Order: sequence, then structure tokens, then C-alpha cells
Amino acid sequence: MNLFTALPRATWLIFRMHLATTATSRRALAGILFAAVAPLFAFLAVKVGGGGDMGERVFMFLGVLVLLQVVAPALGVFLGIGAIADETEARTITYPFTRPIPRASVFLGRWLASLLVLTVLLLSSGAAVGMITMGAADPPTVEAVQALVGATLVAGVLYSLGAAVIGIIFKRGQVIALGYAFAFEVMLANIPGSAQKLSLQFYLRSLFVGGDSADWSSLEIFERTEFLEPAASAERLLVTAVLLLAVGCFTVTRKQFVLSS
Repeated sequence: MNLFTALPRATWLIFRMHLATTATSRRALAGILFAAVAPLFAFLAVKVGGGGDMGERVFMFLGVLVLLQVVAPALGVFLGIGAIADETEARTITYPFTRPIPRASVFLGRWLASLLVLTVLLLSSGAAVGMITMGAADPPTVEAVQALVGATLVAGVLYSLGAAVIGIIFKRGQVIALGYAFAFEVMLANIPGSAQKLSLQFYLRSLFVGGDSADWSSLEIFERTEFLEPAASAERLLVTAVLLLAVGCFTVTRKQFVLSS
């Protein structure tokens, strides 16, 4: 059986085996609680904090500053890092590699299982924020909700994939991945100037800010930023995802996982 036949079959097998484990893990349960943060803030802002007549503004602020910039990266790192790093820390990483299957299938199958759980969490969180704010006066449009939730799902793919790759390359990769997501990314994404283009957040925001679904430019953090066209941004994000997949598959295939005694 050649690689092109064995890889998808083995990936599907690993995906099915790992999905139930991931969905019932402590990471997933903690993820459910964290995914509820944005809807909770939306409810408090609309029902308690006096934002009941500013549904669109509440949605834009929470969508960008909480859902896209905090919840998606945090859940992406938290779930994505477990694709390989959990096995490494548990010192059981060599067990899957003793089977006659491509090594890359272990990485792909486990990451895809984590991604499915992550997608459900982010979609639920984003939809809940949208529904709560759409029930207020001056609500966001359906197109605005779809655009921002779509960008959030793309963020989940990239942050979880990046974390999974970091977990292959580095020991204690979760610290590095969190540092990137909440120090490097946050700093670059929110300072004026061309340095923003070094962050994923710039391209994720470009997916929806360039459209006419909402007055995104009215947000203070977007006032002096010139975003790319959505198509150009999507192209760059796709290239990034493909490169991360290639690096992850190559590294897990070539790396010798040496377990300390």
C-alpha cells in the first residue's frame, strides 16, 4: 500500500479513535467553560450593563476583542497542543509509531479530532453572542455575525495547527504557543503601523473588516489600519495553514522522540 492510499486511511482511523477521547477530556470540558465567556459578557452587557440599545456595538467589541483575540487563540492552543504534546509528556508517544502506519497520520488524525471539538465550541460561542446581541436594539446584521464567526473559525484552525506543530518541535510547547498568542500577537495586532502585518490577527480581521456587513472602521482599534481585501487575506491564511501542515507532517515523520528516564 503506497503512502497516498495509506495516509488518508490511517488518518481517518486515528481521527475516529481520538475524537471520543478528545470530546470527553478535561481539555474539552475546560474549553466549554471558556467558550461561555463571550456569551456571558454579551448577556451582561445587554441585560445589565446598559448596552441594550447598542446591540451592534456590543457585538463588534466582544466579537473582535474577546471572541477573535482571546477565546479563539486560547482554545486553539489549549486543544491543538494536545495532538502530540500530550503523548510526549505522558511518555507514550512511541506507542502509536510502532504501528505500520505513516507517522504523519498520527499527527493529522489527532489534530483533526481536536479541530472538530474546537470548531463546535467556537461556533456555539460565536452564535450565542450573535443571538444575544441581535435581541437588543440596533442589532448587528446576520451578515456581520456570519463574517466574524467565520473569521473566528479560521482563527481556530490556524492557532490550533500552530500549537500542534509547536508541540511536536518543543518540549513544554504550550508555554511557547501561549506566549506567541497572547504576547507577540496581541502586541503586534494592536499597535499602529505595518508591524500589524506580522500577526495572524491582522489577516483574520481583514476577512471581515473590508466588507460592508457592519461599520467595523468605527472601532477605535481599526481607525488607522489599512486592511487587505478579504480575498487577499484568505489567500495568505491558506498558504500559512498549508505550510504549517507540511512542517508538522515532515517534523513528526523525521523526529526521533527520545524519552528521558
